Amino acid sequence: MPELPEVETTIRYLTSKVKGKKIISISKSQKKLRKSLNFKDLESISKRKIISVKRFAKYIVIRLDNDNYLIVHLGMSGRLKFYLNENYKKEKHDHVVLQFDKFKIVFNDPRRFGMFFRLEEIKEVEIFFKNYGTDILVNKVKIKEIYNKFISKKVSLKQALLNQSLIVGIGNIYANEALFHSRLSPLRLTNSLNLSELTQLISSCKFVLKLSLKNGGSSINDYKSPDGTLGSFQSLFKVYQKKHVIYKKKSYKIKKIIQNGRSTFFSPALQK
Repeated sequence: MPELPEVETTIRYLTSKVKGKKIISISKSQKKLRKSLNFKDLESISKRKIISVKRFAKYIVIRLDNDNYLIVHLGMSGRLKFYLNENYKKEKHDHVVLQFDKFKIVFNDPRRFGMFFRLEEIKEVEIFFKNYGTDILVNKVKIKEIYNKFISKKVSLKQALLNQSLIVGIGNIYANEALFHSRLSPLRLTNSLNLSELTQLISSCKFVLKLSLKNGGSSINDYKSPDGTLGSFQSLFKVYQKKHVIYKKKSYKIKKIIQNGRSTFFSPALQK
């Protein structure tokens, strides 16, 4: 599943291609996504110019010149793909095609858990995202505020990191890696942390996300950037899908458990 660094990588690529460009036409397949466009949406989007492409959590937010917004979520297997017009050949799971003057942006999603829909104004966007938490790569982090939310709960740290109402954009891979970087056990409860430990955890989350961004995200399973480039952060994983980790020239065993239906990888000897 594409996570925050993969979405951010996608946005950085798309911005360079589509910002200020007019959408000549838009078409969609008959198959429904988790949240899809309707006929009125297609009419409202066609002939509009793209003003900006931004990210909120793991959503792509595209603002049009009529102050409508296209909201895209890549779901489990979705991708936005870039093609020059002459190079495009329709593929089985192409669900939305944005036609520009010389190129196309195509939303491809084999499992159809993704979303591609329109909101009519900024107030609708604000309402849609109102229950989301802090984006630690964008917003000013208020440690005390996050700390108070953590200690008021009694859930595992892994579960808390995946809770989008607390901190947005952290998925399973990066929760595993951030917890190892902070040397905190995914089994620890949120109300057991002191302020220093939470500060370190937030710092580790930032470090892991920025390192992944620097390396183009993680290309495991289905993810590629819009031009087909693979990310390389998977080569830097410390614990995710690993059996051992080397720390200070010693090898430590990695344990795999299931938490809330998701795989968790950690080193019991190093993470407390």
